[in-house]
Amino acid sequence: MNDIKALSKVYLINMLSNKFVFIFNLLFPTVFFLYNHLHSLSNSKGYFSQNTLAVLSCFWAYIIIVTIINNVIVSVIAWRESGFYKQLFFIVGSKWKILTAHFLVQLIVINLELLVFNIIVMIVYQYWHTGYLLAGLLVTLLVALPVAFICSLLFMLKVKIESINIFTSIILFVSFLYVTLPDGSNTRELLFLVNPVLYIADTAYLMLLFVFKHTVHIEIMFAWLGVTALYLVLGWFAISKLTVNAIADRA
Repeated sequence: MNDIKALSKVYLINMLSNKFVFIFNLLFPTVFFLYNHLHSLSNSKGYFSQNTLAVLSCFWAYIIIVTIINNVIVSVIAWRESGFYKQLFFIVGSKWKILTAHFLVQLIVINLELLVFNIIVMIVYQYWHTGYLLAGLLVTLLVALPVAFICSLLFMLKVKIESINIFTSIILFVSFLYVTLPDGSNTRELLFLVNPVLYIADTAYLMLLFVFKHTVHIEIMFAWLGVTALYLVLGWFAISKLTVNAIADRA
């Protein structure tokens, strides 16, 4: 536990020295939301319609998935390729302590990003609801770990750090493209199993429906539990295969 606390402090200091990533993860969706609001959502002030909740869930999905991929997964890959991860491993002696401390710091970052975004949303809509802020916190706590685990499959790819950012950008583009599939389609339900963006967006939407419409979908909750378990199992396997050796050093 002391090792995790010490590592968390190091990660926190490092994060504060690199505010650009934090700003990018938050600034882009916020600006896009404001632009979208001025053109198509201006008639929804004073309340959140069901369509608005669906739109907001996609913005939450963007903030969460981009932060996890950029700040957690890609950074660990960069550490591995630079040798920093090997140094940490020799000092701490456990990959799980290193990854746990890093994840906890980024979990705080995600919650801060969502808090700022949600406050801006409530200002724009002129609608204040503490349940909305609480829903953002709960969604993050529910999906962040499973999504981090399933994204850990990227650790197994033999892609050098020079190419990983391009590769993850393509993955994100395709993932968000499939989110636009019509609700209820068989293809969309199938993609729920393999698309973490859809997993986050649907989780956020269901949480917002529960908070604002008091509706619960039991059958979807069971499907969510199954997908979550699958993400955790696959992620555990991928992380167990993570070594301290850089891809460039392997034969």
